[in-house]
Amino acid sequence: MAGRTLTRRITAEGIYGCLAIAVVCLAWEEDNLGALAAEILVYAVALWLFHIYARVVYAGWRDRTLADMLRWARHEWPHLEAALPALAIVLAGWAAGWDPVGTSDLALALTLLNLLTWQVALLRPGRPSTAALIGTLAVDLTALAALIALRLWIK
Repeated sequence: MAGRTLTRRITAEGIYGCLAIAVVCLAWEEDNLGALAAEILVYAVALWLFHIYARVVYAGWRDRTLADMLRWARHEWPHLEAALPALAIVLAGWAAGWDPVGTSDLALALTLLNLLTWQVALLRPGRPSTAALIGTLAVDLTALAALIALRLWIK
């Protein structure tokens, strides 16, 4: 049971990281994909470091060792890992001279696909019911519709 709880917690960190990167891609309005790549990277690294800091502070400074901090860094890694698909496509688009708006939209789409992957990973160990899978899909489709509506409204 402890392994399953840890897996759920780590997977939840990945879901949170995806949502955070989706917001970065959604709000992007500039023409410089290099700047978008930097923003995704800085945001993901900051989120990762803030979560490590919060874990260390919560546990107390007195008993913390480097090994403890490295353990928390590994535990919080999904926050950073969630940014990798969006970062990769933005860097590819920047190198290839792709349209910035289309590339940021593609980064958003990849991030949402990554979010779905994290959610399936969260559900899988418990062998979810059909109702749980349909509920997850409904939430994802609702989130996707909301993000597309926001994207169209912003752009």
